[in-house]
Amino acid sequence: MEIEEITFMEYRYNFRNLDRRLWILSIVRFVRAFGRGSTFVFLPLVLIGVFHLSFIVTGLLLGFATVIMATVQYFAGMWTDRIGRRSILVYSQIPGIFAYLLIFYAVSDPVYAALAVGAWYATIVIAAIQYPAVQASVADMTSVSDRLSGFTAIRLMANLGIAVGPLVGAYLAAYGLQYIFLIASIATVFEVVMLYRLMNETYVPSGKQETRLNTLKEAYRADRFFILFIIIGILLAFFTRQRGTSLTVYTVVLENLPFLYLGYIWALNGLLVVVLQLPALKVMTKWGNPMFWRGVGVVFYALSFTILSMAPTLGVLLLSMTISTIGEDFVSPTTQAIVTTIAPDHLRGSYIGIYNLFVSSGSFSGALIGLWLLYVLRSFSAEYWNYIAVGTLAVAFMFIALTAAFRKRFSAISVREVKISEARA
Repeated sequence: MEIEEITFMEYRYNFRNLDRRLWILSIVRFVRAFGRGSTFVFLPLVLIGVFHLSFIVTGLLLGFATVIMATVQYFAGMWTDRIGRRSILVYSQIPGIFAYLLIFYAVSDPVYAALAVGAWYATIVIAAIQYPAVQASVADMTSVSDRLSGFTAIRLMANLGIAVGPLVGAYLAAYGLQYIFLIASIATVFEVVMLYRLMNETYVPSGKQETRLNTLKEAYRADRFFILFIIIGILLAFFTRQRGTSLTVYTVVLENLPFLYLGYIWALNGLLVVVLQLPALKVMTKWGNPMFWRGVGVVFYALSFTILSMAPTLGVLLLSMTISTIGEDFVSPTTQAIVTTIAPDHLRGSYIGIYNLFVSSGSFSGALIGLWLLYVLRSFSAEYWNYIAVGTLAVAFMFIALTAAFRKRFSAISVREVKISEARA
């Protein structure tokens, strides 16, 4: 029977029948990643190298941005469940065009660091408003069994942009870091126009299921599996944060390696995602379940941190990024697929916002404590990366331990969806 088949195969490999609107959204994510990807990679260098802020202050600013992002996403998730997706997808990004132009101006004439930081925080808020609508839209356009394929399609196109964007940014950095933000502004113009012209609504809220804060709190507090998934996610965010800010500062500031090295490793990351994501998806849909493979992916993260403890050369950085990207291919697509699968249909955006709100505490502490520890161990950076690797490995085993619980939860959801489909037919 069809219900029995779905019960034992959590997600399936299916790109051919995905909704056309999902491919439109994927192309838009490519444009966005191409334009904005470099801003996240090179921002720590702007704060430390251009405005001469300390490691600790930079860590605080980056960490606080994570908290702002997650807090906005928490409320944005409820907004998108109340009013739908399209208006948030389109109109929320218009102020970003001008915010990136402000950063371009502030870095061109580096007198007022507060102007650059303020405008950058504005881009964080703008991106955070849109994020739950993007993720919820993917869930709206896919069945439970096709959801991992849908999120993989979005991720493939975004990482194709990441493959090109930071490499272009690295070349632009040789002429001035400010040009990275000019490109981001131009790309945001294209993003808004494409969403306005091509993207239709994916979810029309029901008046009977209005999202209220008290109802939302009751829903997730009663969901013990979701709470446990959040707790482990906080720990994962703490350790994987070192792959971003700490790696950037370690490479350029502590080891005095060229800007282009950052461009090379992040271009490699994007290209490897494009090449390896589909094979990873086939593995995840054929054997085991996504929670198990999520744990396996985190093991690869741990191994990549261990490799960074070797000599600081381009070869070591490329090898570490290669192994890290393999882990990312198993971890990243499963996050929102799992969250939107266990969430009630009318609370998908809200669950995404809740998850990101709590997990942001891991990213915040990861940015702050990570940069502080890197500074303390600046003469013994191998120890720093080994500590991060051990902690990451512990998180991997926590996810693997959740495998049986997720299988049970998924089976119940899949059977319910099939019954609803049969009733409608």
